[in-house]
Amino acid sequence: MEPVVTSCGGCGKAIRIRRPDVERRRECPACGAAVSVPRPDRGPDAAPRGEPRRRAMLGAAGLAELTLLLMAAAPLAAWCAVAWSTVATASPPWAGEIRLQPTALHVAPVEATRDLASARELALKALEPARRAMRVVSAVRQGLATPARGDEIADAPVVAPGPTPPVLVPPDFGAPSAREFAASSPIEAERRFLIRDDSGRQVVARLHGCHEGKAVLMLPDGRLGLPSMLVPTDEPFRAATADEVAEDLARGPFEGFNVHRTDHYLILHQGEDDSFARTNGVLLEDLHGRLLAAFRKHDVTVHEAEFPLVAVIFKSEEDFRNHRPVAPDVQAYYEIYSNRIFLYEQPSGRRGGPEVDALLRPQMTAHEGTHQILQNIGVQPRLAEWPLWLVEGLAEYCSAPASRKGQPAWDGLGQINNLHMATLREIEDPVSLSMRGQDAQTRSLFREPGQPLVEAMIRRTELTPTEYALAWAITHYLAMERSDDFTRFLRVMADAPPLEPRSPDDHVRTFRATFGDDLGKLDRTVHAYLNRLTKRKGYDPMPYYAVQFEQPLANGMVRRAAMVSQSPQLIRQWIDEMSNPAVGVPSWQATPFPSRARAQLAVQGWMQSN
Repeated sequence: MEPVVTSCGGCGKAIRIRRPDVERRRECPACGAAVSVPRPDRGPDAAPRGEPRRRAMLGAAGLAELTLLLMAAAPLAAWCAVAWSTVATASPPWAGEIRLQPTALHVAPVEATRDLASARELALKALEPARRAMRVVSAVRQGLATPARGDEIADAPVVAPGPTPPVLVPPDFGAPSAREFAASSPIEAERRFLIRDDSGRQVVARLHGCHEGKAVLMLPDGRLGLPSMLVPTDEPFRAATADEVAEDLARGPFEGFNVHRTDHYLILHQGEDDSFARTNGVLLEDLHGRLLAAFRKHDVTVHEAEFPLVAVIFKSEEDFRNHRPVAPDVQAYYEIYSNRIFLYEQPSGRRGGPEVDALLRPQMTAHEGTHQILQNIGVQPRLAEWPLWLVEGLAEYCSAPASRKGQPAWDGLGQINNLHMATLREIEDPVSLSMRGQDAQTRSLFREPGQPLVEAMIRRTELTPTEYALAWAITHYLAMERSDDFTRFLRVMADAPPLEPRSPDDHVRTFRATFGDDLGKLDRTVHAYLNRLTKRKGYDPMPYYAVQFEQPLANGMVRRAAMVSQSPQLIRQWIDEMSNPAVGVPSWQATPFPSRARAQLAVQGWMQSN
């Protein structure tokens, strides 16, 4: 038989059939549709052998006819699919909540279709509702998703209970992955998406940041989450109210906690006695108000916190550490993803130096509260890459401890931090260095020879207790002596986009652009400024502490050591250096004395008596 030429019923492409007499299934090389071979003995509408006889729909007219058929069938197919899934899952928790609305399909009239490519595109659009419905069925049957209200499908839960929120990967709902969306879509300030929160509710989340395929969403309660898929929506973003957040917390991870409310805070605490929660509530509200006033005074744009601020107070240190394992010296912390601060009321175990611990308690609340407030009033964008000296220096600048009528207290913004002053003076004191068995390396270990101290601090990604004091000193000098430059610097930092990486070199360039290139000169200026602070009102030298350290060894012996220091930070650093995690639990005690000589006598007497 001679070769014949026919047309594909899917795309209309002309196809030459060399052996029409050979019975086999043929497909269009362009679109993959089955190709019928017209033969004189079977008629133009004959189908290949073994297939039912049907009328071939060829070219644009046939494709348009298929389009109209699918338009009519798609809503019914979607309804049947979800209804079948509901019956098959034996009354799941979301049964009765399905509100499937037929998707409106706006298809141009067939007469307006000028070419086959446009007709094919219209057909694919008509198919999309049915495709989406089948994906929903697959996801629901696997227990990986639930149908959303309306005709949209919500994403997987975005939950951020800890410092790094989990990423849950749902099946493909037809929405782009977060990476694909971030790579292909421009960032818009109010880009919004549908997600499901950890309680299973569909909520609207707001794009917080996006960089190199990684997107972070802001949830209505102020938490941040990492989605694996993005479903855009035009619905407005609405911040949760204090009542809604309190209700969710009471049903979730903090069930059984009591809630103490202030104007801006929800303070969760354990037990009926709320005196500790009230004391911290007063401190945090005072801190919030003073920070807003200070920034507005210097023309830094700020706003009230958009979300209720949450502080969680555990009754005991054991409960605090069971909630999230942290380093032994961490007494409180702020979680950037959950937007909550955590602390505890009662220390556990044998802990020495009760006077020092008591003095640090208000400081720790103010320190972590400053982190939380700055990232909620528009000063420090959450997840923006700020240098660590500035992050911790601002927190220390706002959390100077004090003692009023013998009771630990918070001393307000910008006061002289006597704890840090003791540390900074002690690292200059050769007598103190020799007593600890150290030398000038205490202050030079973290910088290169000849490198200015300020530049070394700008490049730091971790801080020791000594470096916390240095971060406070730099911040205090810049805020007090170069307030206009510091305000301009903060405005620049406030514009840093979330998630955009910045290197130590970037931080140094930004700092030099505001404060000048001669960082060695700045070192000397800060040092002279600290010397002047010792003569100002508000400077109250710390007492000298006689520190006694003991740790049982494996052979039944006890290791003992002692030191004298004015600096609680250096005392803790020394304790950490002395402690051996492979043997018994160490204990220590710090007793204050008015002079170094008396503290030394106490240490010598204790060592000789043992």
